[in-house]
Amino acid sequence: MSSDDKKLKWFREARFGMFIHWGIYSVPAQGEWAMFYNDWDYNYYDAFKERFNPLKFDPAYWAELAWNAGMRYVVFTTKHHDGFCMYDSKFTDYKITNTPYKKDITAELVKAFRAKGLKIGLYHSLVDWRHEDFIPDPEHPLWKRGERDFKNRDLAKYREYLYNQVRQLLTEYGKIDLLFFDYTSKHKTSAEWDAEKMLELVYSLQPEIIVNDRLTYEKTSKVWDYCTPEVTVPNSQVKIDGVEYDWETCMTMNGHWGYCAQDKGFKSPQTILEALIKCSSLNGNLLLNIGPDALGQIPPGSVNIMENLSEWMKINSESVHGTEKSSHTPPRGMVYTQKGKTLYLHLFSPPMGDVILPELNGKIKNISLLADNSDVPMITHWGTELLDKKEIRIRPPTSIPPMSVLKISLK
Repeated sequence: MSSDDKKLKWFREARFGMFIHWGIYSVPAQGEWAMFYNDWDYNYYDAFKERFNPLKFDPAYWAELAWNAGMRYVVFTTKHHDGFCMYDSKFTDYKITNTPYKKDITAELVKAFRAKGLKIGLYHSLVDWRHEDFIPDPEHPLWKRGERDFKNRDLAKYREYLYNQVRQLLTEYGKIDLLFFDYTSKHKTSAEWDAEKMLELVYSLQPEIIVNDRLTYEKTSKVWDYCTPEVTVPNSQVKIDGVEYDWETCMTMNGHWGYCAQDKGFKSPQTILEALIKCSSLNGNLLLNIGPDALGQIPPGSVNIMENLSEWMKINSESVHGTEKSSHTPPRGMVYTQKGKTLYLHLFSPPMGDVILPELNGKIKNISLLADNSDVPMITHWGTELLDKKEIRIRPPTSIPPMSVLKISLK
């Protein structure tokens, strides 16, 4: 096993993680880009800091909710693009310990999630709308308001600030398993942060950490460990120049990452489960987001989804954790995940009749319903006539619920 394989082993087995977007943007409750879209100036936005006091924050409950839903790692926004630090930064006063709450939320969250057994991931924005030496681009509030004169800004000073922040996060919060940078774009190339030098720093401090691909917009050099498509599930395993890579897609439960009080358009639990299963079947992970409110509460719509996922995971978690892409072709409209000589057939809806398994005749020991271990009949003959030398028909109960899983043991 290569060194890359060793450090990615837990990530490949986890398949499911919790993303948390939380900051002072939860006070206006219009999402994490509210400052940009509303053209708020710094004084107006900074006032939200004085109102941020999440006294109902319960990190142990969050960790329990995540674990029960089958999530095996967390990625938390230590700093989003607004520049506000959700930890006790040594390099800025624009931070959580200078709010009425006063405590280091990142430290509290890391402790609780680690105690529950989840791997720890930290999100850190490369972009910083608040720092006086960050050079604005078209996705910066100042640029949006028409400002263009930034000649007095010193990118080297901002880069030093960024490196100091990352160094603190990777030295004062114990073992960090994953670092999620966000984001390089066509306006900000990897040269802005000297991506390769940043990676040297990261790996020198946390040799076993894995890092996402957003340090660089150009994918010509591999200064990352895994790819990060967003919101959608790819149709095939992620490839760059024909080479397959580990990947993770992040997804919202509704239409926002940060808390938005008016957004009640939550996805159905089945939609999210289908996304998770499709990711697993293509050697990918799903990073599912929650956006807590300003009091530290997870919205009821998100809790409902998590509780539904928990019920499914009680029965079917083995069909996700530790699985990978199968070389076998599943029936139309269904998906395989595989673990060794065990295939898991995911039925997104109850079957209308017999299900045909291509290429598997003579290769199966037995088939059972994962929910209760009951046998599923295999049909190879119609009367005395052999139906097909390659395929096999199976007859699962038509009364099974959507998202049922069949466990197929191969010879």
